[in-house]
Amino acid sequence: MSNPQFDVVLKGVLAGFDEVQAKADFIALFSLDADKAARLFAAKRAVLKSGVTQEIASKYVARLASIGIEAVAEQILVEQPLSLVPIEEDTEERAPADEVPVNKPRESGFAVAEKAEPASSAQSSFASAATQEYHRHVFQFSGAGFEYFKIWIVNILLSIVTLGIYSAWAKVRNKQYFYGNTHIADATFEYTAEPIKILKGRIIAFILYVALAFSGHISPILSLVVSLVFLAFLPWIIVNSLKFNARHTSYRNIPFRFHGTIGGALKAFIGWPILGMLSLGLLLPFAWKKQTEYVTNNHSYSAEPFNFDVHVKEYYKMLLILLGASVVFFIVFAMVVGGSMFALAGGSAGSLDPRALLGMIPMMIGYIAFYFALGAYVVVTMANIHWNNTKLQEHRFQSEWSVLSYLGLIITNTIGILFTLGLFIPFAKVRSAAYKASHTALIVEGDLDGFIADKLEESNSLAEGVHDLFDIDISI
Repeated sequence: MSNPQFDVVLKGVLAGFDEVQAKADFIALFSLDADKAARLFAAKRAVLKSGVTQEIASKYVARLASIGIEAVAEQILVEQPLSLVPIEEDTEERAPADEVPVNKPRESGFAVAEKAEPASSAQSSFASAATQEYHRHVFQFSGAGFEYFKIWIVNILLSIVTLGIYSAWAKVRNKQYFYGNTHIADATFEYTAEPIKILKGRIIAFILYVALAFSGHISPILSLVVSLVFLAFLPWIIVNSLKFNARHTSYRNIPFRFHGTIGGALKAFIGWPILGMLSLGLLLPFAWKKQTEYVTNNHSYSAEPFNFDVHVKEYYKMLLILLGASVVFFIVFAMVVGGSMFALAGGSAGSLDPRALLGMIPMMIGYIAFYFALGAYVVVTMANIHWNNTKLQEHRFQSEWSVLSYLGLIITNTIGILFTLGLFIPFAKVRSAAYKASHTALIVEGDLDGFIADKLEESNSLAEGVHDLFDIDISI
């Protein structure tokens, strides 16, 4: 056969991808309902596209792989111009139970028509998407624990000797090390801030801290006034810190930008949290979402804005799991503690049973482990919600953080820090950075180099004015 034709056959979900998310993306791509998609994945052989050239089949396979779906191109013997269309009606003819037919409709959700028909909107959008190439670039961190330890210990010693003045230079060195060792698509990030500007911010922060600390010893009313002043300055602090760090962070010589306003920060970081507390926590998921939206959507890579879009139900789901786990744990913990206290008293008003004291140790370990697990769940869930719903133009991020693996990371880091009296801190930071990088990826549509070239041209055309008086880093 001069022009061999191929079937695109569904195999399942690729290893390393979240199964639920991959299937959800598959459903959205084909405009399916959940039942039809489930039958497709349950079939032994589901043909998604038939009678296409090897080049087109390869593009389909690559497009599906970009969302975590495994498919293969299988050569067929019959050469027919076939196309994928949604099923509208059942027919009387039935196919073998273990195969999705090529020429007959089936309740799996797809049929392949023998005659050319006008393509549906779902088919057209998929055909258009299939012409784009997708590449998955996993972040990598190449730093080493002992290498960073030398930087860290020198920073600590010089900061002590200079009464904290060197801490601004220490922050720049730290950021330059971690940014410079974070790779994506064969390039690293850069941090170009000037330490003297960070020092200005630290002086302001120190003055605010001293004012807060001493005002309480002078007068409760003065303490309240200073606290309100600090609260009023908080949005300004947040905005200028984010602007400073974005401006001095770049990738392939293209800087990031932050365009948020003080009014937006006031709503996101003061207004919504207050509403969350006044509602006894019921509106906290909205506060979390608004804060992430504010920070992400106001950042841009050159002139290209990031876009974070997620339904608030994802945050409510996290809150319900937190509340449910806490309630169950404290009920069980109270029952166990009550029994142990009774045993400690020897079941009566008599003397304490020393052996029962040993029974308290596992309970305390369990109590600490619960809080570690709860903290790991919050960090992992927040990260996955954030990155899995963030896009840059048509490119998107993918986060595959795991609660168990992250819990293991923070437990071993904590044990290492405790047993070395803090000397393991730089190793813990390197391990954390490596974990975050290896579990986060960028899914690029088309040519990344072309996209970067466009952004570089835009960046070079932006006029950089003189930094204003408040171009300082206020963060500590």
